[in-house]
Amino acid sequence: MDDTASVYETAIMGGSSDYDEEEEPVVVPTPSNSFYTPLPSQPLPSELLSKVVPEESSQPEGEPREDLGLDNHSPMSLASPKDMILRGNYTPNPAGTLTFIGLRAIEPLLQSYLLSPKSPLLKLLPKLGVAVINPGLLGQTPTGEILSWMGRLSRLKQAYWAGFIAREPMTPRMAVFVALLETAANAVNSLLYLLPKTSTALLKGVRVPFLGEAELPLPVLVGSLMFAVGLAVETISERQRSFFKEERIVVGGKQIRVNEGKICDRGLWSLSRHPNYGGYVLWRTGFGIAAGGWWAGLGMGLAHAGHFAGESVGLMDEYMSNRYGGAWTQHKQRVGWVLIPGIY
Repeated sequence: MDDTASVYETAIMGGSSDYDEEEEPVVVPTPSNSFYTPLPSQPLPSELLSKVVPEESSQPEGEPREDLGLDNHSPMSLASPKDMILRGNYTPNPAGTLTFIGLRAIEPLLQSYLLSPKSPLLKLLPKLGVAVINPGLLGQTPTGEILSWMGRLSRLKQAYWAGFIAREPMTPRMAVFVALLETAANAVNSLLYLLPKTSTALLKGVRVPFLGEAELPLPVLVGSLMFAVGLAVETISERQRSFFKEERIVVGGKQIRVNEGKICDRGLWSLSRHPNYGGYVLWRTGFGIAAGGWWAGLGMGLAHAGHFAGESVGLMDEYMSNRYGGAWTQHKQRVGWVLIPGIY
């Protein structure tokens, strides 16, 4: 709750909570960083006084903190047993993170093999009476290049998410599971591009001014736009949430997270409750449209939207309700859209 948080944000990219990325305030020297605002002489607001952690706390390690407003419940205990994400646990798992990034990095080799004449799948399909376009004829077309760049950018975004944004740990087992799901989704797009009945390579193109004499089919143009917007929405929303959770003030050498215990409602999070999920669905749909046309892309988008709406959103709602109570109810009243404003 990360190709994912965002299926990559729920284990179907890999898993940062939509809102709750809190951890105990820490005591460190005042850094010279734009996230921190030194306030040496300003008194602390009363609501923050209880959230300053002494340098030597008597709180037993691993025990819930009453001074963080947890009501004697660890955030980890508030998640559904069905949830794959270790919500409230911010212990890094380098092995899982590196496994995920490594598997995403080698995916091009797997996709190249899938599209090569030696691929068992491409040998099997003609025997089953399914026609296949020679992949060697498609890789050098403008559409083929665009699809390749979509794959590269999505993998780069997911590696960035896993390495620099996600805070809940990803176990090696989960990393393999999520990476395989993402690889499978991209493999479906590759296969759609090779089948004559779905391939956008066989559609008549329209001239694109900024591409010179090149022509692109309309589904490729629309799909590319959806991909770009969706990937941007997913990435920006995740960064906005991260900045919100990391915003601090420094008083007397002590850092205090000013948004401790608050629900992120800034930027894209003021428009929908799960903009990162919505962004993922949008770019996945665009990727499918660019590769396999309107119906294939619609099917791809509905599959991912159905997963989020039917499972991930429900698990997050349960967790957030247990964690924030009435504040979450009020937030849902203020922010009515779930994934994509104006649609759902």
